Amino acid sequence: MKSKLITNFIYLHIYICIGVFAIVQCKAQSVLNHTYSDDEIYKIIDTMLNNKRPNKFLLNELKHYITWRQTAIPGDAHYNYWDMKNVNPYSGRNTLHKDSSLHIEFKEFYADFIPPVIGPITSNFGCRDRKQHKGVDIDLTTGDKVYCAFVGMVRISQWHKGYGNVVIVRHYNGLETTYAHLSKLKVKAGDVVRSGQILGLGGNTGHSEGSHLHFETRFKGIPINPNYFISFRNSQLQATNFTIKATKIGFTAFPTNSQIHTIHSGDNLSALALRYGTTVQHIKELNGFNKRFTLRVGQQIRIS
Repeated sequence: MKSKLITNFIYLHIYICIGVFAIVQCKAQSVLNHTYSDDEIYKIIDTMLNNKRPNKFLLNELKHYITWRQTAIPGDAHYNYWDMKNVNPYSGRNTLHKDSSLHIEFKEFYADFIPPVIGPITSNFGCRDRKQHKGVDIDLTTGDKVYCAFVGMVRISQWHKGYGNVVIVRHYNGLETTYAHLSKLKVKAGDVVRSGQILGLGGNTGHSEGSHLHFETRFKGIPINPNYFISFRNSQLQATNFTIKATKIGFTAFPTNSQIHTIHSGDNLSALALRYGTTVQHIKELNGFNKRFTLRVGQQIRIS
C-alpha cells in the first residue's frame, strides 16, 4: 500500500512539474471562465492517489488546472482590473500613499530573467532635456529580436503615437515592463509569455530618434528606474526580493535589507562614499544615476 502511494505520488509530481512549466498561450477571458474550485482539485488528487494506475483524464484535468493557476491574470492581488486597450489606465487609481511600502519578489521560475536586448544604454532613467525620461534606452539595430524579461501576460500590443509599436507585459509580482519603438509586433494582448520569448523586432517607430529599445518598469502605472531591479552591465537581477516605497517624486525600489541613505541638505556622493566606505561610481551604478542626476532632500538612495 505504501509503495503504491509513493508510486502514484511520483506520477503526480511528474505531471505537476510538466503542468507548471508547460505554460500555454491563452486569452484572458478564457482564464476568467475557468470553473474548478480548490475542493474539486483536492478530490482529483485524492482520487488519483487511491487509484492503482493514474487516470489519464484526471491527470489531464490537473495539468490544465495548474496551467490555469499560472496563467490567471498576473498581479491580481495588486490590481482589480485588466485593460488591454489603454497603455496607462492607472492614473490616480490604487497608488501607494506617500511613505508607504510593499514587498515584491522574483521567486521560483518567475525569477528567470532574460535581457530584453543586449547592448549599451544610450539614455538612462531620469531628467533629460528638462523632461523625465521614464525608462532606459538600449541600442540595437532595426530588426533585432526583443525578448520578454520575465514570465507574464501581454496587456498591450499595439501602435501608440509616442511609443510607436509597443508591448506591455504584466508580471506575476505586479510589475509591468514596457518595450517600445518596435518595428514589428510578435505577440498579441492576452498572450501568456515566458522569459526569453520574442515580443517583437527592434525599430525606430513613434517619437524616436534612431533605432533603440525604450524599456520601462512600472508599478500601477508609476515608472520605477529599471536599474533598481536589473544590472544591465551584468545582464542579471540586482536581487530577488525588493521593497517598493512611495516618495514625493514617485516610487523607489531597493533589495530588501539593503543599506539605504536618506538625503539631507548638504549631502553629496563623495562625502557619502567616504562615510560608508564605498565609491562614488558604485553608488551611481546601484541607483542608476545618469550624468545629469541631482540629489534631492528626502530622496532615498541605495548604498549597498
